[in-house]
Amino acid sequence: MGNNKEQQGTGATAEPCRGSYSLAGKSQTALQRYKARRMGTFVDEEETRLPSRSQDQHQGNSLALRGLLLLLLLPALGVFGWRAYQQLPGDPLVLTYEIDLSEAAQGTVIVTLIAEGKLPPQMDLEYPPGIFGIAQYGRKLLRPSAHALEENGMIGRPLTVDQTSNGWRLGTRGLTRAGFIYRVDLTKAKSNEMDIRKFISTPVSGGVRFAGFEVFLQPTNAEVKDITVSVYNPARLSVLVPWPALVKNTPRESNHSAGPLADAHLGYGQGYNPAPGLITASSRDDGAQNHSGAVAPVPMNLFYHPHDLADLNNALMVCGNIRTLNSQAKECVIQFATDQNWLFSDHDALDLIRRIARTEMGFFGSSPTEQITVLLSANEIRAAEGFDVYGVHTGSSVLVMISPETTWGMLEEQAASVIAHEMFHGWLGEAITQVDPSTLWFTEGATTWYSARMLSAAGIWTPQHARQVLTDRLNRDYVKSPWRGEISIADAAADVMGDPELVRFAYAGGVAASVALDQWLSRQSSMVRPLDEVLRYLYENRSDEGFSRLALEEAVLAVTGVDCRPWLEKFVYGTRNLAPLDQLI
Repeated sequence: MGNNKEQQGTGATAEPCRGSYSLAGKSQTALQRYKARRMGTFVDEEETRLPSRSQDQHQGNSLALRGLLLLLLLPALGVFGWRAYQQLPGDPLVLTYEIDLSEAAQGTVIVTLIAEGKLPPQMDLEYPPGIFGIAQYGRKLLRPSAHALEENGMIGRPLTVDQTSNGWRLGTRGLTRAGFIYRVDLTKAKSNEMDIRKFISTPVSGGVRFAGFEVFLQPTNAEVKDITVSVYNPARLSVLVPWPALVKNTPRESNHSAGPLADAHLGYGQGYNPAPGLITASSRDDGAQNHSGAVAPVPMNLFYHPHDLADLNNALMVCGNIRTLNSQAKECVIQFATDQNWLFSDHDALDLIRRIARTEMGFFGSSPTEQITVLLSANEIRAAEGFDVYGVHTGSSVLVMISPETTWGMLEEQAASVIAHEMFHGWLGEAITQVDPSTLWFTEGATTWYSARMLSAAGIWTPQHARQVLTDRLNRDYVKSPWRGEISIADAAADVMGDPELVRFAYAGGVAASVALDQWLSRQSSMVRPLDEVLRYLYENRSDEGFSRLALEEAVLAVTGVDCRPWLEKFVYGTRNLAPLDQLI
């Protein structure tokens, strides 16, 4: 690379000489034409009388000065132009991420990123928006390297790899294909760290678990037109990939979608590592049956095509000692997966999950995906008050981290609400896509309220228990919150990474606002539970534009005929306190 730079520098030095000669010639010709116009006749150079010595010397000095100025100016322009050229974005790229699980048992994931297309002179790869963005988390990428790739797929010359404040910069000038290899060591999180979010991507029994938003580096100075994720699994580890579209022929179509947003290809002979005694059709009611198809991969190679970089982030993979059970409700596979041994049976856990899923599907009329997976894993963080129950959703699938000492009663009373909440986000948050921070109050508040109602409808919670849980939360985190009346519910919810007490106020305030909006709309329209119909309307009329404040207001108006903007402006986007609530369930 150093020799290339020197050659470019030599060329840049020679170029101004040619440029100054050319420009000087044009200047001289223009000067002669100007003189001819002044004299009124065309003067041929050979017929022109020779100038006097003083005139000739003056002209020579003038030309020499201009040439000197040009010699000084053109290199500066060249440097400026070169830097500007380096900043130009490249053509839309085709990206392939290969996840190599050959070192997964040691807690390491190897990722190869292949970029194809007319690459920019320098390609900037930034850390994903997960834990790498927070310096104190200490997780780093190991041994990064980059190479040009030949047309036949062979590795070419090595490329420069420079670390930046947000990732890495590759020297890709003149290339149409380049590969970047890096390792992610998932063992870096320390056991004494108290933030459970640091343990989403972590070693698990026999392998690793990782989220897409913590692993995949992303180009920032070039558009992306196609993405493929492949999984290389030479040890044939059990692999669970509950990506939103990672089942056969999943269209994920909305009413306004022209076609599939993603596609997944599962090879021959792929399937989960099933637990013994799969549920049969005769053992469950209302369409539950043994799903014998390959609903989950244990592949040598797996290919997944995310819709875009956001869809790439919205991913979760776990490999290792995993066992699964599955059932089916209508056309949706309902699945339980775990890498732990619990104080309750797998069949009981699947039955709980299926009851929640069927109730939420019944509320909306269908499932947004063909597969809903709930992965139960151990929470490694024990706070002073005990273990938290923590949930993360990817599409309609859910990761729930609970205490290793969780009993069946604790699963029903505590973990069930997290499962119902995160699963409900498959509709409100994913299908009804959350894009506007100003509506997070509704996405989180309504989901919390409806998850309690779903548990009551499924018979997992009694109405009295659901009502008491909501009442206690509203009193503690909304009515008695020091933030009440000081900040709007919408503003508090938009700051989801803020002070913990502020976040609790935002969630509880969202619940209060959702219940109050439903009751106010009922009085205005004489409808029973009008917000139920608003949610169904939003789901049935969802679009790629996503969920916004305007979309909520238009949906309320379409369903109830009521303009809710003044009410929202006063109680949600303003600081007016809501009146005490009843009829929570």
